[in-house]
Amino acid sequence: MAISTESLKRTGFTAANRVYTGLRQLHSNHQAHAVLRSVESQRGPTDKHLLHRAEEYAREVLGSVRYAPWLQVYAAVSGAFKEGWIPDNYYGLVVDPLKSGEAAKVALVKSFTNRILDTEALPDLAYVIDGNYYGRDYRPIDEAHLVSILFAEDSRAIFKADNSYQGRAIRFMTPEDFPRRGEGPLPDGVFQAPIHQHDFFAQISPRSTATLRITTAREPDGKVAVRAAYLRVGRAEDDVVSSRSHVRVALDIRTGALADEGYLHDWRRIETHPDTGFRFAGQAVPRFDEAVRLCIALHASCPHMLCLGWDLCIDRDERVRIMEWNARYNDIKFSEATTGPCFRGLGWENLWRSVPA
Repeated sequence: MAISTESLKRTGFTAANRVYTGLRQLHSNHQAHAVLRSVESQRGPTDKHLLHRAEEYAREVLGSVRYAPWLQVYAAVSGAFKEGWIPDNYYGLVVDPLKSGEAAKVALVKSFTNRILDTEALPDLAYVIDGNYYGRDYRPIDEAHLVSILFAEDSRAIFKADNSYQGRAIRFMTPEDFPRRGEGPLPDGVFQAPIHQHDFFAQISPRSTATLRITTAREPDGKVAVRAAYLRVGRAEDDVVSSRSHVRVALDIRTGALADEGYLHDWRRIETHPDTGFRFAGQAVPRFDEAVRLCIALHASCPHMLCLGWDLCIDRDERVRIMEWNARYNDIKFSEATTGPCFRGLGWENLWRSVPA
């Protein structure tokens, strides 16, 4: 029997997708094993009962023991096993593909973000689209006008390319970077004003701007709620907060209070910032309630997306400023390990049953 070209294409795509998924599983679980070793190097071996419970839960509730390694990390960090946890790789391979949809891709198009969110909380100044410059109102401007906009109130501006994330492809620009003769056009992206952070954050890490991560999720009834939050700050040598060196501190989503302990990039616990000595216990993020209300309102305005990670900061004038929003595979593992289960009651644990074999 002849096999159609279309059938061969589908078979090839399915096989390639299966290989890609397998590689992502291996990479994610390799990362989880490394984190578990780091946690245990400080706290000692994890209770074997907890490790076995993670395997059972992954197999019986989530459909595969492949999701056990991140559950084991969560158990090691919290010292107990909690039903309802969502493993990082389960979120990335099952929840995100099934629920985020095509609309979530636009969150990576930074030059398009303000067209969707339409908020003054974005520090956008201008845009590059297909080699042309545009003002915040998306009307074309020439280079001279661009320079006057970018440096009207600060000696530096920030450029973020479309399809970049986690602080990648960020460039600090000065008037000397223009005109750009002989350098080639900039990629599509956004120019933003630098955020001068609130003194609260400057006490923790004065050089790089702190990031307040608030995670919102769409509830089964269609409403939006905050499900997790943490503070992410840099080290003394960082110009931009980087995942290779950051310090993270979980927050109480009701009050914005910092947890008593924070975590280094390798998941080792600390009670104070290693460079400034700032003690986390007893501290709370200023204007946290305003940040929460803003994130809920903005997510509610685009309910196509299941779960969003908002990166914000409170500036020195106590205004909530949005750095970026993350709709595709936004990080949940830190919040799950430290304050989770954060997503209980949303039905995510049953989504694997909808995944084609």
